[in-house]
Amino acid sequence: MKMMTIVFSLLLSSTAFATWAEDFELLKDVPRSYEDSGSICEEVARIEVQREYQKPQYDVIVGIAYGNESRVIGELDIVVFDNNLNKVIKIGEVKCWKDMRGGLEKAKEQRARFLKTVRSTANNLRFFSTSTKEAYSPEQFKFVNEFFSMGQKGTVSAGYDKELEYTLKEMHNYRYEMIRCQNRKECARP
Repeated sequence: MKMMTIVFSLLLSSTAFATWAEDFELLKDVPRSYEDSGSICEEVARIEVQREYQKPQYDVIVGIAYGNESRVIGELDIVVFDNNLNKVIKIGEVKCWKDMRGGLEKAKEQRARFLKTVRSTANNLRFFSTSTKEAYSPEQFKFVNEFFSMGQKGTVSAGYDKELEYTLKEMHNYRYEMIRCQNRKECARP
């Protein structure tokens, strides 16, 4: 019985490592700065959401800002586009915070601000990628009504809709691993 427990523990730990190894392979060619501590969570969230919403029907984009001609009002962490419908079907806010409840409240505030903005100024809104500056049509965002919150492992118990496969400590370690990889010029840089 003890031997089975040891084998099962090793299997679980190697599965987690294999998962990060797979995610690392997907991330190393993404030219993203990891100086902001939330960036690694957003990119890992993108990978996890892409497993559910796959190409060519869907595009999962990280970091779409919205605003008017004079200022940026907010940023959407994860946006799921349905390419067949040419519209956004889901928006996610990713919060890897030590204070899980505080992160969830922030995600709810951001969703409320987005909905208020879309309802009040839909004709004057501009949407664009924060990394590529690609512009998106306000019409693509007009009827989105599915939102989700996502955080590190354990956040579902705090009220989040989804959680990443990794703990907050693991996410911090993976962030540093990505920064070191970029510094060695083995991973894409912005």
